[in-house]
Amino acid sequence: MQRLRRPAVSLATYLPAVGLILWKASSAFTPSWRQLPRICCKHTMRAVPWELSPVHKEFPRAIAKSAHIDERAVQAAADALARSVVEGNTYQFEALSVVLRSMMPPNTGANQVRGPPPDALLERSSLVWSEQDYQNGPQENLRELQGYEAEYALRVANSPDGFRDAKVLEGALDLAVAYLKNYAVDKADRLYAATEPYCMERGLPWDVKWLQDCATLRCKQARQPEAAVLLEEVAKRTPPHPATLNNLGTVYNMMRQHEKAQEYFEAAMEVAGHDEPQKDDLWNMGIAKKNMGYYEQALPMLVSALEQWKVDEPQDDVTIAKLHDTVGSCYDLMGRPDEAVLEFSQARILFGRSIGAESPLYGSACEGLTKSLIHAGRYAEGMDRLEETFLNNAEKDAIHPTPLFELLGYALDDIIGPGHLDVQELGRLEVPIEIAVKNMVHRGLDQDGNAGVVFERMAQVLLRCSMAQGDDQQQQVAARRRKFARYLLERALPLVDACTQRGEADLTHISALISMELQVLNSQDALYRKQLGGNMYPGFLSE
Repeated sequence: MQRLRRPAVSLATYLPAVGLILWKASSAFTPSWRQLPRICCKHTMRAVPWELSPVHKEFPRAIAKSAHIDERAVQAAADALARSVVEGNTYQFEALSVVLRSMMPPNTGANQVRGPPPDALLERSSLVWSEQDYQNGPQENLRELQGYEAEYALRVANSPDGFRDAKVLEGALDLAVAYLKNYAVDKADRLYAATEPYCMERGLPWDVKWLQDCATLRCKQARQPEAAVLLEEVAKRTPPHPATLNNLGTVYNMMRQHEKAQEYFEAAMEVAGHDEPQKDDLWNMGIAKKNMGYYEQALPMLVSALEQWKVDEPQDDVTIAKLHDTVGSCYDLMGRPDEAVLEFSQARILFGRSIGAESPLYGSACEGLTKSLIHAGRYAEGMDRLEETFLNNAEKDAIHPTPLFELLGYALDDIIGPGHLDVQELGRLEVPIEIAVKNMVHRGLDQDGNAGVVFERMAQVLLRCSMAQGDDQQQQVAARRRKFARYLLERALPLVDACTQRGEADLTHISALISMELQVLNSQDALYRKQLGGNMYPGFLSE
């Protein structure tokens, strides 16, 4: 588990310097200094209407373009918009935002063009919200974050220039990093999308700040190739800096380009002037060696980094938990699952008390703990942690089908059978599966072959625990699960068939499996139809 680092120096140091000496670490990394061209024209755009010549006055023009706007309607819509924010009604908010924007007076592009904004520096001392550690538990972290949101909303309300105002743009970048620290990646994504043109227009250091932090966002969204492109751009626009090099190494580690990652980490040590590796260096190099399979070299590096962090920054629960997570991963890969369980358990506790069970970091620790418990033969405990891990993945903003698929595989293949657990234990995943499906539908992740494959595996889990036996209540529960499984299989079949037909992947075996599972559902429903009687349950996505 790694984090992207931000440069510790003032952002003002990224301002261009005359005669900057270029540095070359290796053939794999050749950063160069480049500044984007800025708007050179100093002509001030007129904010008053132009005086047109008589040739344009033959027919009337609408001079007062706001003369017929119904202010009462605007106010009513604005009041409803405010209520939709407080109530979390995204549907009404979206509609009202479009309506209110449409009601603005019509205007031509010529009347909206303005000159470049006044120059303004971006100093780290002004970035207050992003400097908080957010380790006071999930409820307190949320209260603190919402307070900053309110403060920023008032700042925007008092500025007619929006993101062109340097203080508004600064606040957006500040709040976006606060969102990143709290894994509110959807909110961060919206801010970065909105502020990109304004940061790029201003140039250094605003553009570098945007690129650096948006790369962190892309990593949290599991979009590492995009993060690498952004960080490479940072390296082109700035002097060599250890934070940039370490971040590039971290991203390439995530992309499984471990040798390239190691080169960046070594370059970062050289630029930082470290004759001996510091705790950050040990962590980075240890992860690279672990991922390359050099466990005996990696483990002492990671353990040393962990112990140094405990001494130097004992209150930093999140970083210490990440290091416990990394050490646990190394132990597990070395075939030492009992020691891995201890490390992952400690990481889970630290993450849980500081940032809460909804954080993806907590889910990562739970996933590592799940696998190490399985490897240690502690299957019942492994099922507990798997349930936690699956719900964590199901609820998060950056949901992705692959982890869901893998976790369901652990439940089916590595826990229930080998652990001789009751197959009804799989029923504990019914509600988390439904949450995951709804989240995927909401984000448009339910339309391709990946979705079809994971839907089939979800249905397989439900089918395995829906062979109704026992009293009427147990039979009704089984019928509900079978209905949900049927919905998933009927969604999955056309998706995997289309994927095969387009030549993206050969999923004919999945199609055959779905057909067989549908036959099993038909036979089970026929057996229990008389006892259950009719369609008693609503659609699963109707809420």
